Amino acid sequence: MAAARRAVLQEALDHILANRAGALAGADPEYLHQLRVGTRRLRAALTVFGDMMRAEDARALRRTLRALARVAGPARDWDVFMPRVPAPLRTAAERRRRSAYAALRRVLRAPQLWLLPRSQAVPRVTLPAFARQALERAERKALRRGARIDWSRAGKRHALRIRLRRLRYASEFLRGAFPDADAEPFIRSLKDLQDLLGALNDLEVARQLMAELTGAAPRHDSRRARLIARLPAAWQAFAGAPRFWR
Repeated sequence: MAAARRAVLQEALDHILANRAGALAGADPEYLHQLRVGTRRLRAALTVFGDMMRAEDARALRRTLRALARVAGPARDWDVFMPRVPAPLRTAAERRRRSAYAALRRVLRAPQLWLLPRSQAVPRVTLPAFARQALERAERKALRRGARIDWSRAGKRHALRIRLRRLRYASEFLRGAFPDADAEPFIRSLKDLQDLLGALNDLEVARQLMAELTGAAPRHDSRRARLIARLPAAWQAFAGAPRFWR
């Protein structure tokens, strides 16, 4: 169990470290994108394995990752939005992007992120039992968040998206505890639903950033409606997918 915990946490941290220099340079947006993936994976790993650390160590790492997420998100939003910015607004948009990257660099240069904290005693349960409990808990939270959801509400979609992301990462971390089970259909159903919610989130971010630049937000009504119309079926596919840990 301790080895599994350490491997998952170290892999996520290595993902961040491998992209740190490129994100600091800011020339290729893919580095920041991958750094955010690593950050999310490490935060999700803490949700699963945090009880195996000393409480103060886990809290300190969570604080650091929250600080990184707060600055990485806006910088990534501008990276995604820049290709869509009309030429007359590009200078103003690039100025905001540079400001977002400056905030990101301040956090990335801080020393406290780059060492994993010590673990504490591992609970006396088998890895499959631990994995089953963690996955049941993550699934329950996602299902509760999605129950009777109003798909038209961006805030509700975003909250569900976070729960689904945590469930997907937990599934990827822990699938090895069930070597005879096929986890792929369940993970694929999660990814399909996440992709739709992510596309809607991109529209919402673009609307907000354009409003910041011009004071007027684009509506994207037809594309938004098409994406929302696909969500109930994607949700049902996820809800009905076989749970590989049962």
